[in-house]
Amino acid sequence: MSNPKILFISGSIGLGHVTRDLAIARELRVQYPQAEISWLAAHPASQVIEEKGKTLLPEAAFFANDNISAEQAAETGYRLNLLNYLLKAKGTWKQNVEVFRQVVEEKQFDLIVADEAYEIKMALSSGKVRIDIPFVMIYDFIGNASVSWNPLEKLGTYLWNRKWARFGDFFHDPKNIALFIGQPEDIPDTRLGFRLPNRRELAIKVCHFVGYVLPFDPADYADRAAIRARLGYGQP
Repeated sequence: MSNPKILFISGSIGLGHVTRDLAIARELRVQYPQAEISWLAAHPASQVIEEKGKTLLPEAAFFANDNISAEQAAETGYRLNLLNYLLKAKGTWKQNVEVFRQVVEEKQFDLIVADEAYEIKMALSSGKVRIDIPFVMIYDFIGNASVSWNPLEKLGTYLWNRKWARFGDFFHDPKNIALFIGQPEDIPDTRLGFRLPNRRELAIKVCHFVGYVLPFDPADYADRAAIRARLGYGQP
């Protein structure tokens, strides 16, 4: 395929997803110089994509900002109440699925790469949206955890982890791939919940582990003395 058309969907909570997505896209262009890469993302990830001069689809203007739901669900300090977040994000996810549906119906792509775009993956798993091209989902955690003793949150977490227990079903189709950023040891060696599978063992069965994605080449920093000199350390 001389000029593959690739759609990247970057999870937009924070900037960690889009940072590694840009690094992955850069390597894809090395492997496939003629690749045409387009992006769907919400603010602030969309701003970073535009600043890097990448092709952000016009439909991204209608992609809902999941940061708002997360901020509204946040408790005192830095804790995020999972149940509140999922309830508040429901409308956001529905809107994003509709934007995605419009994009794949109107445009032709050869590959879709989604970085923690859970609403998109769930829509595909349930058949609400259908595509006949390869779909790659990028993960950096498996399963959810309650951050409070609230029994409703614990119940909600358990019910969502029951869905996680079946997340591998979608990847039985060989054209769909699950990638995990990191190593198996990064996943807790614990069950998802009562009578649910071990999350690390489940991930090993489902995911391809690709190590860590960095926005720079570690070899450029191998010479410690040179880096210290560049930064001015050790000088009078």
